[in-house]
Amino acid sequence: MGENDLKEFPNYFPDSCPPIDKAIKEEMKVYRIVPSSSIKAKDFIAPGVRRKQYASATCDNLALSVLSSTNDIPVAHKFFSGIGMKKMNKVAVGHISPDTGVFVHDPSQTVGYSHVNWWTFMGVEPHTYFNEILKIGEDI
Repeated sequence: MGENDLKEFPNYFPDSCPPIDKAIKEEMKVYRIVPSSSIKAKDFIAPGVRRKQYASATCDNLALSVLSSTNDIPVAHKFFSGIGMKKMNKVAVGHISPDTGVFVHDPSQTVGYSHVNWWTFMGVEPHTYFNEILKIGEDI
């Protein structure tokens, strides 16, 4: 039995986070904009955790951002380039399921209408659910 079999979230998550009532119930192919040419754990850390803002982070900042459609990759890439993150020019491709956490559609004008917030259960290592890196403008 693995750690994520407990299906618990960290105790620093705010009340009602994640929004379980809006959870997607089936496996989903997803895409995450990343800077690295290989799959690295450091590219799969939620912003609120990366900044160690446990107590003050919003629920959304404790989620990983992924896309469910390749159509939104140019939108997300343009957004990241526009805020000075030009190295975010690769896409990790993977599959997530309800066994990994809770994920919810969160359409966004800035990063795309297929945007999904993904809150992983304790013990889940998000990068292990991705198996391919594509270069934006070349492979995708």
